[in-house]
Amino acid sequence: MINANAKRVGLVLSLLFMLVMILNVPVSADTEDTPGMHTDSYVMQYLEITVPDTYIKLTTTLKDSNESWNNAGIANPDAKKDEFETRGVVAAYYDPATNVTVYFIQKKSNEALEVFDITGYSETQMVEYAMSILPELENVETEVTMYKHPDMNMYRMKIHETIEDGIEEIVYGTIVNGMGIQFSVDSSMFKAGANEEALLKVVNNVRMTRKMTKAEYEAQVRKTWTTIACFFGGGILLMVIMFIISKQQKKKKKAKIEYISKKLYDFRQKKKSGGVDETNIKYVVETEYNAQLIEAYSAFNSWFRTIKRDIIAAIIYVAFVGYATYLGSKFVMIVGITVAFLLLYFKFSGKEKFQDNMMKRYEIKKKKSITAVYRFYDEYFTQSGIDSIAEYIYPQVFRLANYHGYLLLYISEENALVIDLEKIPEEDRVTFVKFLYEKSR
Repeated sequence: MINANAKRVGLVLSLLFMLVMILNVPVSADTEDTPGMHTDSYVMQYLEITVPDTYIKLTTTLKDSNESWNNAGIANPDAKKDEFETRGVVAAYYDPATNVTVYFIQKKSNEALEVFDITGYSETQMVEYAMSILPELENVETEVTMYKHPDMNMYRMKIHETIEDGIEEIVYGTIVNGMGIQFSVDSSMFKAGANEEALLKVVNNVRMTRKMTKAEYEAQVRKTWTTIACFFGGGILLMVIMFIISKQQKKKKKAKIEYISKKLYDFRQKKKSGGVDETNIKYVVETEYNAQLIEAYSAFNSWFRTIKRDIIAAIIYVAFVGYATYLGSKFVMIVGITVAFLLLYFKFSGKEKFQDNMMKRYEIKKKKSITAVYRFYDEYFTQSGIDSIAEYIYPQVFRLANYHGYLLLYISEENALVIDLEKIPEEDRVTFVKFLYEKSR
């Protein structure tokens, strides 16, 4: 039981880890726009890019076997993806009509975070900033100006190697929301120079979905860390609580076993000496173990046996997931729904497995049913007709449950003896149940 729970917890934590890793990758989604065009939404960069449907989008998450690499003239996708990772390329757009590739790049740095936003810079400020980030290289000519984009001011860099067959690159970029974003094109495939017209076709169709002040960004970071702390802290707290409860239950179980062992020893010694009444039968109940009984037993065992503990766990779970979602975390909402479905699956699959094992154990599919006979005496009771004849003392019954007309006598945490209350005369049912409750205390 403990090993099964450990495996389930491990699976849930593995899925959480995978979701965290996924969320560290720039997310994009395609949405329909005007005919012949579509919009790619980059959630992590707070922007959208509208491009023609004919463009081929390349990203590091694209499989090497995808035909897009070949269509874009890239023979070694793995090496290209390594290059993308090094340069910080979020996506590249290849236009088959012009054979031009435009790169969308994100640059994270402490400097960008400190500067935070240059979209409102004047032309002089923009040029000064762009010149300050240009590396000092030999045999390179640079031209820096400002570009007034509809959504934000950007710097424009034209970098040209003066050596023979030197490459020309044009970069449009800015810093917004504490991150540097750039769009570039180079002349690696053209001797005539970089195709700026193709670059502007992409740049002019960039739209920011959100622009933050530094104060808003810092507030969001604090909220994100609070959410993460709430989510994982709540999970850890819940596990600690469950661990403490488990330890207490183990102590109680150990004490119960010791108590039952003593009572069994005393009972056997008394019976051996002839001090136990074995003739006066209080009740005799026949119970037909069939598919209906097993279905009811399995349902209670899987869904209702631990209902109090499950309700408490659900209240804690809903409380901290609800709070984290209130803080605005889509991540917590996604993980919360995922975990909920996993827990429900474990519950459902546990019921099905338990039911199948019971059906096989008593060969119900072949025999259709098997009859168990219970005989209740003053100090003990017996079960016969299924398995071998078994004898129990009442202290072994630590829990009684009434479900769908069946009385379940739990002799262990998961296993119960099932009695069909319909087989007891109606006028005797209350006194029979009362008898068992009093004897099993």
